[in-house]
Amino acid sequence: MENDSVLITSRVFFDNKDHFLWYKFPLEYKEFIITGNLDAFLVGLLFLGLERKENIKIKGNVSEKLFYTIRHYLIPALASANSEYVKIDIFADNLNGNDLNKAAIAGTGLSCGIDSFATFYDHIDEKGSFKIDYFTFFNVGSHGDLGGSHARKIYESRLEGIRSFAAQVNKKLITVDSNLSEILKLNFQQSHSLRNISCALHLQKLFKNYFYASAYKLDHFKLNPKDTSDSDFLYLRFLDTESTSFYSSVAQYTRVERTLMVAGYSDTYNYLDVCTNPWENIDEINCSRCYKCLRTQLTLDIAGKLKNYEGVFDISLFKKIKARYIGELLFKKNKSPLDREVLDFMKERNYTIDPEVYFFGIYSLYRINKIIFKKNIKKLFGR
Repeated sequence: MENDSVLITSRVFFDNKDHFLWYKFPLEYKEFIITGNLDAFLVGLLFLGLERKENIKIKGNVSEKLFYTIRHYLIPALASANSEYVKIDIFADNLNGNDLNKAAIAGTGLSCGIDSFATFYDHIDEKGSFKIDYFTFFNVGSHGDLGGSHARKIYESRLEGIRSFAAQVNKKLITVDSNLSEILKLNFQQSHSLRNISCALHLQKLFKNYFYASAYKLDHFKLNPKDTSDSDFLYLRFLDTESTSFYSSVAQYTRVERTLMVAGYSDTYNYLDVCTNPWENIDEINCSRCYKCLRTQLTLDIAGKLKNYEGVFDISLFKKIKARYIGELLFKKNKSPLDREVLDFMKERNYTIDPEVYFFGIYSLYRINKIIFKKNIKKLFGR
């Protein structure tokens, strides 16, 4: 325990040597941290066991419900999603069937992105144990797949805006740092759901309900070995314990519907952060040219709400590259569900498309086909 924080550590043995997985919490939440159950460590390290095709042996207690659902449902689901996985087993010294929760409140992760904001505002009128009283912000891979000092710097830089928004809406913020990424050494998208839930599982005394923002609407579902976002609606239900329930939040809305919901709250105008380029040296929060920035700006522009976010986007830059982006979107062959949502929204609102959009679209098709042609030629001649 440090002066202002609590460090929870577990010894993890693999590769014939000891490793130490740790999570760091603010000292003020010490009374809510679970120490009797090793649920958080089991969930955090589950992908490591699957990658290594090794059973997991736990020297301590595990929640009875979690132990059951991981063995019977979660591991088979993850093995079905990824043909490289086998159905490993879990062993624990003891199972604990007690409800350890004592605060009976709800929490959710806050990134200041569309999904996390939508989760908060979708629950703003909830009562009792479903009312969001706490935000969380975790360093377990979203700031860099493999962790380390660079990822921690991004985490700390993002934290400034997170803290400010939480204070503005009068909610408490729980930060959690960890070396989980350094131990897993896996792609974050492949394992993000379990990484983040492992942090929340340390706080089962505090959270009766925890909302994890979904990426897609609930009618989009598939077992994807590269991204748990496609199946969070299923996976999260297998991470419940006797003390805490997990929900794939705002899964009833499309991304466009979520964006419109968020745009209805002025508190978000100076905090919206959707960017995939956090290392960019820019004045605004967002780079305004990565695919997430472009999609969000286009949605807001179609809705007539983009000007409200001039403090976080470089709107002049967006206007310069908007035609190219729409052209590429229209002529794109493998459109994602989120791409199709935006295109449907454009049609619904009779959004004006400049003629140059079609030039960029045709050019993007030419460029893609030219690359494919060159690859095929190289294959043909064995180069």
